[in-house]
Amino acid sequence: MSPIISRAGFSFGFGRRRGGAADPAGITATGGTITTPGNGYRYHAFTAPGPATFTVTAPGAYGDTVEYLVVGGGGAGGNDRTGGGGGAGGLRYSSSFPISVGPYPVTVGSGGPLDSAGSPSIFSTIASQGGGKGGTDPNGQSGFPGGSGGGARSNSPGAVGGTGNTPPVSPPQGNPGGPNTAGSLGGGGGGGAGAAGGPVGPGASATAGGVGLQYPQFTGPLIGVPSLAPLSGYFAGGGGGGNAEPAGGTFAPGGLGGGGRGQSGDSGTSPLPGTANSGGGGGGAGPSTGGGTGGSGIVIIRYLV
Repeated sequence: MSPIISRAGFSFGFGRRRGGAADPAGITATGGTITTPGNGYRYHAFTAPGPATFTVTAPGAYGDTVEYLVVGGGGAGGNDRTGGGGGAGGLRYSSSFPISVGPYPVTVGSGGPLDSAGSPSIFSTIASQGGGKGGTDPNGQSGFPGGSGGGARSNSPGAVGGTGNTPPVSPPQGNPGGPNTAGSLGGGGGGGAGAAGGPVGPGASATAGGVGLQYPQFTGPLIGVPSLAPLSGYFAGGGGGGNAEPAGGTFAPGGLGGGGRGQSGDSGTSPLPGTANSGGGGGGAGPSTGGGTGGSGIVIIRYLV
């Protein structure tokens, strides 16, 4: 088996022979959108919410392991005045997952609709939980738990962000949403795979969603999903909190990785949804009554060819 090195989220192989008829064959498999971009790997990207199957039909000469990225659906932003940002879907990654000939179940989690959490994404025995919805009123001023937690609602001193990595796995699949420590007029940011959502302190406006994690080996062009090209390999960013200030308010950005921007009170615009297939959380509502919906999740599998 050729050695694989993973460093800062980027994997590459070395020591493989290429360009001759005697080169050994890699794994043969079906399922999802299949691309072979010429970097030594074949990709299977599953993007449609719901169940599917990754089927290994022949073993590979490089060793029977695959690399995966499994991202749950993002949670919706809080849907009441100045809601918290939605939490990102849980993110789980491995550079070496053992496989054998046969079928493996895949499920792509849906993004959370209005006032709802996201749904889990699954590959084989690996489950990445959906993101928690942002805090709202009257359904709960604190953020809700999930793969990453939703941010707290405004005007709620002591409201906490939803816990991330729920249920717990190791390494953690996500981070908590931002709390509201002073009852200020901004919603906390939703948690992301790489960082917690921004907290709201005294006098603060809405805060940004937590950043996701970057995987340069899984950019949109490589995996055959052009709509993800602008994210540069980032996934699972938290949604930005909503801002209810009637004038001079600012937008709270979503975290890198598809998090939706929160609504600003004086903008007349809507909070943005999480990006489809990024697992990003939706932006929190400002003066409106509808937070942004969460972005759907994704399952990506790759192996040497």
